[in-house]
Amino acid sequence: MANRKKPVIGILGLTRRTDPGLYVSGEHVFTGSTNVRAIQMNGGVPVLIPAAAVAEDAEAAVSLCDGLLFPGGEDMTPWYYGEEPLPVIGVFRPEIDDAWLKAGRYALEHRIPMLGICKGHQTLNVLMGGSLYQDLSLQEGERIQHLQKLDRTYLTHHVEVEEGTRLAALLGAGKLKTNSMHHQAVKELGKGLKISARACDGTVEGLEDEEGLILGVQWHPEDLVDSAPVMNKLFADLVERAMGKDG
Repeated sequence: MANRKKPVIGILGLTRRTDPGLYVSGEHVFTGSTNVRAIQMNGGVPVLIPAAAVAEDAEAAVSLCDGLLFPGGEDMTPWYYGEEPLPVIGVFRPEIDDAWLKAGRYALEHRIPMLGICKGHQTLNVLMGGSLYQDLSLQEGERIQHLQKLDRTYLTHHVEVEEGTRLAALLGAGKLKTNSMHHQAVKELGKGLKISARACDGTVEGLEDEEGLILGVQWHPEDLVDSAPVMNKLFADLVERAMGKDG
């Protein structure tokens, strides 16, 4: 918004229930602290947006935001892309996914720029009518390791960034080292999206639209802002897009 020095970046929240105990037991709304730090480091003001608030009134919850971050999380509910859950799927939370999709629809209507990370990247594909592999074992061909066994700050496989994409303008075209913590992936691409990066086994690792509203990556750049500083450009780009959304 024009009168702000820094844009507000809404981070869509998750929930978890802690074990009974003094003071802290019960359900909590949260996001990873690395999401908060990555936004702060790159010029934005991070604000946690609870899924329940979006579910009740998406306009009230999201209209204060200049940009949205769809972070990582649990599996995407398969019926949002026309499938029933298979035995290979993990935990999924329809109430979270319904709220995130409502936030995405509001953002599309009001031209609020979005960045999707891992589950958030998959959510943006479903938002645009695409589908997912419920597990990478369902993808044809030999696969590399996508669920790394090392610290989240480690770089464990390469992706190939496509020339001429927004992602290439930010991170460079060609081979790029990333971390990797997922077992689901984009299957059918959503309408109006294009693939901006793939792993060597064909797994979709990046997507974007032509309008500059949607950018998604399958890896976790928020955990790489120190070990791979180029990843800061993804968050700086979201902040820059957010600053220009009313212009």
